[in-house]
Amino acid sequence: MKFFYSLMSLICLSTLSPFTVAQDIQGQSFSYRDWEVHCSNTGTCRAAGYQPDNVQVMPASILLTRQAGAKQPVQVKFALSSDGQTLERKKLKNIRLYLNGRDFGAVNLNTSAQPFIGILNAQQINGLLQYSQKNVKIVFKNKYYSWQVSDSGMTATLLKMDDFQRRTGTVGALVKKGSANESKVLAAQPKLMVNKVNTVAKPYLTLQPNTEQYRTVHTLLMAAQPALQDAHAFCEGIPEDTMAKPQAIELYKLTNHKVLATTLCWRGAYNEGYGAWVLDESLKDKASFVTEFASDFTSGEIRSAQKGRGLGDCWAMSQWVWNGQVFVKTLDRWTGMCKGFPGGAWDLYLIEAVVK
Repeated sequence: MKFFYSLMSLICLSTLSPFTVAQDIQGQSFSYRDWEVHCSNTGTCRAAGYQPDNVQVMPASILLTRQAGAKQPVQVKFALSSDGQTLERKKLKNIRLYLNGRDFGAVNLNTSAQPFIGILNAQQINGLLQYSQKNVKIVFKNKYYSWQVSDSGMTATLLKMDDFQRRTGTVGALVKKGSANESKVLAAQPKLMVNKVNTVAKPYLTLQPNTEQYRTVHTLLMAAQPALQDAHAFCEGIPEDTMAKPQAIELYKLTNHKVLATTLCWRGAYNEGYGAWVLDESLKDKASFVTEFASDFTSGEIRSAQKGRGLGDCWAMSQWVWNGQVFVKTLDRWTGMCKGFPGGAWDLYLIEAVVK
């Protein structure tokens, strides 16, 4: 169950993602049935829909992307997969988009790699958006192959996108259109800019359990426990015999008389997570918590990669960068539902940044 808690905490579906630096926008995500949406700290929203759960072959997905700001168009990509089947390249020509049986023309598709990625033209996008409040059967097919994208959850997801970008009731809304202009919609923000300060990549000291210094530092770390979003035990250690035992603490020199402390907090069937804290180099003052889901640390960067399980593995990834004073979260990315696309179909962001 530990993996479930860790992955859900990383994805934070339907909740605000914590963002510790001054930004007007906090990333938000939502999923319902076969659709999901992630809106990032820039105001850009990405909504993805997938094939129905009862379709076990020929996975398909649509990605709608819209930037914040007035009069922003919707861009649509799609992904078609063979789920390991071998498809004849000569039979992949003239794949067309059908909406409730109506032919909206051939799609632009790149079949040189898996999954096949394509884009919809303006007429096809407008046709799709006409069904934002209606039932629609979305099919990509030619006379040899066929893929279907579910509409279950599409309306609710696009409504969340409108709400996040403050378009509901405006002429630019996708679902609940109104007569208001878009003068008060959410304004786009640039990506967060962070200057990384390099640090050493190897620990200078490892504290073993059952020593006095270990107990002192471990107490400081546990005292910095964050407010948990679920009921799991915080950094309980790795089970040995019948109980969880704390693990060794590694200390890395940072800059500005600060130290990074890491320890293995939990391990699941497919993932494990290290806790990370910043302390004064004296190792006596209050610790500052960073994350419980770290995968590795090197040269001023804490990285997290957690695998989701399902029909095709998907990934939740995060990154924190040392700016000389604190670790700033510079990445919160999800590759989409585990719906038959190995590694996930898309890059769905809650936090986007440029690291220098």
